[in-house]
Amino acid sequence: MQLKGKPLFLISILAMLASIAPVQAHHSLVGEFDTSISFELTGTITDVEWTNPHIWLYMDVTDENGEVAPWQCEMGSPNQLIRLGWRKQDLPPGTVIIAQANPARDGSNTCSTRVITLEDGTPVFSRVGNR
Repeated sequence: MQLKGKPLFLISILAMLASIAPVQAHHSLVGEFDTSISFELTGTITDVEWTNPHIWLYMDVTDENGEVAPWQCEMGSPNQLIRLGWRKQDLPPGTVIIAQANPARDGSNTCSTRVITLEDGTPVFSRVGNR
């Protein structure tokens, strides 16, 4: 059996298969969130997920009628936030925060969060600069 050219052929087939495999696409900020609208969202943190490509912050938000609604807020990547000096332990569950946010275009309780402060106004996190 002659192997000449077969390793290259196998590598080519594997490369083609890898290129058509499903991948999680990274989205643009303006594609998913309306950056022309900015609002404040005050709530109590229930969880923080440090996963790529973005960190997700989950919180319960109480509206003017006393109804509690769960929200999820997309933040920067773990690497980006670590470089800004932020750590997962900075916002433990139970912490009340105010998030400067852009709403999801689909109308869900999802937002992109750029700046976070504590209830008393103490700055905790900003994706746009150092704390």
